[in-house]
Amino acid sequence: MISATQSNHPLAAVASSTPPVSALDEARIRIRQARMRITKPRLAIIESLQRHQGPVSIERIHQELGAKVCDLVTVYRCLAAFEQLGMVRRSYLHNGTCLYELTLGSPRHYHIICKACGATDRVDYFPVEGVERLLQERGYSQVSHVVEFFGVCPQCQLTAPARNASPAIPGERL
Repeated sequence: MISATQSNHPLAAVASSTPPVSALDEARIRIRQARMRITKPRLAIIESLQRHQGPVSIERIHQELGAKVCDLVTVYRCLAAFEQLGMVRRSYLHNGTCLYELTLGSPRHYHIICKACGATDRVDYFPVEGVERLLQERGYSQVSHVVEFFGVCPQCQLTAPARNASPAIPGERL
């Protein structure tokens, strides 16, 4: 006999499961949990990061949003707060330029960045937490890591021999 809380219907488990949370909804939840206000500029920055498939510069986010939505300082401050909340990941170009990528709902990964054109490609994640744990056992605190790979992409190798050009901002070809 089936009790009132049970069902033998094949889709009963599917119907009762919670729908997946969108990246924007997850961002709202994390912002609220941090006791921060949910503002139009913050949501616009999250939406801008969602539209990009890879890391993007602060200047490009600001340019995309426009000065009417928020100023450049607001973009810097929001991304710093988002990084503290674990919502974005910072990566770097070969010349040290900071790029940001939304991490909500995406699997962990690293990047290889072309030294010539700045194009980025994903590299499957491999764990380095063992090294972090080892360092913590040696007495270090607040241990973190940044792993980026740099090289010349196949397309740039075909168009010109390996050149010593400064990398461009991703998405902008030299």
